[in-house]
Amino acid sequence: MVIPLISLILLCPLAAFAIFGLLGLAKRSFPRQDYLSTAAMLIAFVCSLLLLPDVVPDPEPHTVKWLSLGSVTFSMGFYLDSVTAIMLIVVTLVSSLVHIFSMGYMHGDPRYPRFFAFLSLFSFSMLFLVVSDNLLGIYIGWELVGLCSYLLIGFWFEKDSAANACKKAFLTTRVGDVGMFIGMMMLFTKFDTLSLYGEGGIFAQAASQLNTGDMVWLSIAGVLIFCGAVGKSAQVPLHTWLPDAMEGPTPVSALIHAATMVAAGVYLTARMFPILTETSSLVIAYVGGITAIIAATIAIVRFDIKRVLAYSTVSQLGYMMLGIGVGSYVAGLFHLTTHAFFKALLFLGSGSVIHAFHAMHAHAHDDEHGHEDEHERDENHASEYVLGSEIPPDQDMRNMGGLRHKMPITFLTMLIATLSISGVPFIFSGFWSKDAILGGVLDRAMQWNSVHHYLLFGIALFAAGITAFYMFRLIFMTFFGEPRNQKMHDMAHESPKTMTVPLIILAVLSFPVVNILWFNADYIKPPEQHHLHAPTHAHVSPDSKVGEAGLSFSLFGISEAVAAEESGHDTHGAHGDDGHHGHGPAHTIAMVLSIIVAGLGILLSWLFYHKRSLSAESVATTFRPIYNVLWHKYYFDEFYDGVLVAVTVWKSRLLAQFDGTIVDGIVNGVGKVTRDILAVFVGVFDNRIVDGFVNRIAQVTWSIGGRVRRIQTGAIQTYLFVVLAGIVLLILIFRAL
Repeated sequence: MVIPLISLILLCPLAAFAIFGLLGLAKRSFPRQDYLSTAAMLIAFVCSLLLLPDVVPDPEPHTVKWLSLGSVTFSMGFYLDSVTAIMLIVVTLVSSLVHIFSMGYMHGDPRYPRFFAFLSLFSFSMLFLVVSDNLLGIYIGWELVGLCSYLLIGFWFEKDSAANACKKAFLTTRVGDVGMFIGMMMLFTKFDTLSLYGEGGIFAQAASQLNTGDMVWLSIAGVLIFCGAVGKSAQVPLHTWLPDAMEGPTPVSALIHAATMVAAGVYLTARMFPILTETSSLVIAYVGGITAIIAATIAIVRFDIKRVLAYSTVSQLGYMMLGIGVGSYVAGLFHLTTHAFFKALLFLGSGSVIHAFHAMHAHAHDDEHGHEDEHERDENHASEYVLGSEIPPDQDMRNMGGLRHKMPITFLTMLIATLSISGVPFIFSGFWSKDAILGGVLDRAMQWNSVHHYLLFGIALFAAGITAFYMFRLIFMTFFGEPRNQKMHDMAHESPKTMTVPLIILAVLSFPVVNILWFNADYIKPPEQHHLHAPTHAHVSPDSKVGEAGLSFSLFGISEAVAAEESGHDTHGAHGDDGHHGHGPAHTIAMVLSIIVAGLGILLSWLFYHKRSLSAESVATTFRPIYNVLWHKYYFDEFYDGVLVAVTVWKSRLLAQFDGTIVDGIVNGVGKVTRDILAVFVGVFDNRIVDGFVNRIAQVTWSIGGRVRRIQTGAIQTYLFVVLAGIVLLILIFRAL
């Protein structure tokens, strides 16, 4: 049943997209085309649930030969393990809910069918990436995801901001994709295959063929492939495209940030887990940790509700990368799952708030749907802007306040998601997954006695406190206090059921309902890392087993035991808290500290933005240099525009001048030489040889004609004589024969 179900999961959204495309080419439509796309995703979701019982330990890939080039054969196939099964459920469920939400949110848009067609293709691309058993299939799905993000971010392409945002996203992620492709080619050159699994796959060959001398090469290949994840998952320094992607419709933001594009980078990094070395793992961990803290601090000073959530996504993706980088394979993917649900809820909830203002705010509808010129918007509503005047009024949290009574469902569901992402203990899924990552980082630090990992733990802990602060800042500014714009508040209303029902479902999923899968040690098993070696000073338990990789659980979360074999030495690996070896207190310490920092973050947010006993404006004024750095997002965009883009433009102009002056000069010079010098020889050849030959033929023809024309006398008697003489001559000849 595996092949038919996976095929159906892929074909449903692809068929929906194809039908939309054919109808579009024929310029025909039928009522409620959105039902087709939504039904396709719901069928795919049901099939994903049916796949769960078919998951077996150490599955074999289902492959077929696809293409042969000389002695090299490329295969395409599916690989169904526990991670694939869970990711299929997450993608299809979130996508289905986004489809349902979009029915209400996008209603009335002139390109309504096209929107659902793009959503279907987006979902298919991510699903194809998830089930592929080889890097070629993953790369195809990878690039399709990038294409779909370009189409959906720029869906309202008549807005300059949306058109620029989709180009920025496409080009920025291409930078990372170049590194990923080079890494893939390094692996292909070494192993003559792009398949990951099976006896001849990359993982099996790497485990059996590589030695200590290959570790530098393997580290470089791993980091290059990770570059693709840096782009897709918006990690520093390629993170700048994701906040600008908010120019697309809000349901697109939910899908990108929760279950498709940004999740693809984390998923790829997790899939490459078996070939990560100590160096590449540390690079991944540092990139994730730095991203988590940078994005979290930027979110503190944002006023656009969608951009706050965008930077929150970047920060949480950093957490996931950090978890995988320190060997917490399960924790990283566990947080990917929980984050998909509560982040989709937060984005759809913000979309519900924005939608509430559309009915009264003509600008809001036009700006969100792209029917008003950008300059007209700025002129007509300049009075409503303060610092950050580029923020549309219906997304500016300074125009909100007191909405919890107007929009109770939206408020309660977003509050649940906020409690989950903030790590409020025990009853919310975000606490368990975030605690698993923090515990994994501290566990690795204690096992290896590593300064790097202690530093990373401190960064992650600080980012956790900031996350709780800015998320409750969003809640307090949006739903509590007095209305800051009375006119907008008076016309606000709760969203229709097509929008609130997905919010309620996602709110339920923000509780620890998915933990049962991740807490099942027989169901989720991290792969072995044969080339990960701990430093020589690491404290490794003598009970360690060579090549052992498993899970362990405690009251406070999950930790992982990942041990690696070092030829000729004892195993140096990370071991979870299973009561026999490893640092059992790590997760307990991490849990206590995470609860403390989350509580402090919530308390400070309450003091600043609800009780207002502390003044955010005073703090911003006192620490103006720091505030300016955060407001300008650490000047990444300014650096790229002022250095990289400016240098690129300068080089382009220089090359244009070189082309116009040097290249065109050479071409024109050659043309002049050809015309002025070679043309003389060509003329002589033409006049003497070609014309002489033609003229000689004409002379010969004229001479022959002059002789033959004498026969033509014009006398009938002469003609009769010649004819008679000819007849007589013929008679004599025939008689002689």
